Amino acid sequence: MNAVPATISQSLESFKTHLLENDKSLNTIKSYSQDLNHFFKWVHQRYDPPHLISMLTSIDLKDYERQLKLDESIAPATINRRLVALMKWAEFLVTIGSTNVNLSSNIKIKKIQKQNNIRWLTRKEVGKLLHAIELTKQQNHKKGMLHQTIVYMAVNLGLRVQEICNVKIADIDFQTNIVNVNGKGNKHRIIPLTENTKEAIVNWLEVRDQESDYLLMSSKCNHITTRAVQHIFKKYSDQLGIEITPHSLRHTYCKQLAQHGVEIQSIAELAGHSSIETTRVYVTPSIQELQNALKRTEF
Repeated sequence: MNAVPATISQSLESFKTHLLENDKSLNTIKSYSQDLNHFFKWVHQRYDPPHLISMLTSIDLKDYERQLKLDESIAPATINRRLVALMKWAEFLVTIGSTNVNLSSNIKIKKIQKQNNIRWLTRKEVGKLLHAIELTKQQNHKKGMLHQTIVYMAVNLGLRVQEICNVKIADIDFQTNIVNVNGKGNKHRIIPLTENTKEAIVNWLEVRDQESDYLLMSSKCNHITTRAVQHIFKKYSDQLGIEITPHSLRHTYCKQLAQHGVEIQSIAELAGHSSIETTRVYVTPSIQELQNALKRTEF
């Protein structure tokens, strides 16, 4: 490498040569080039020529990162790939002396919620859970009604376990069929009250024999705890041999909405997600779903 590149376009050519000399594959070099060209086009729109490396600052790269992450049309994996290319290029500029500092030092890779880390239940598994609760109702009607109400609030309303415990009777409007939820970060959202869930709540209110502003209570206190709810699900998990948690039922709620064509923005609002990227996992086919599709279509 002879002269230290002064312009951004010159640096790309030097970077490609550097990658080739370090035995990077042609596909890797092509991928880096495409991703860096995306950044260079952004620079061209931001500044008039000549586009010198010396005119760039870490703020420019941070602004580019922010714009990428705000663009909901770009998949998180694509965003991360472009940022990695930018970071490798910035490190290269320091190595060859084009800059004294790493311009990408403040860039952070986007966290991606992987589907393999998320557990949702099939409709058949939820059916087994509801059947087990019916058996509980035959033995202890009040206890079974409590369990059924909790399950419906998780799987039909998508409530977090803490939200389930915090729901007060005054939060439920039986006339307009809505539930007012104060969720994570004290964020308020409104959720439609489904027919089966409404029926379960009404039936529960008829059998509970303690007075409380809170909808759900246990025999020990007038406000059920998250630990008590988790204990209930643990017993059914052991009984059925299925991993069931309040959160897996919430995941099931979101997945069912996605499978029935509800738009990603609406799912995010119903679930109270702070970022739509959290919701994206439900509208992206899982490996298992793709494998099942291939089994049905292969020759």
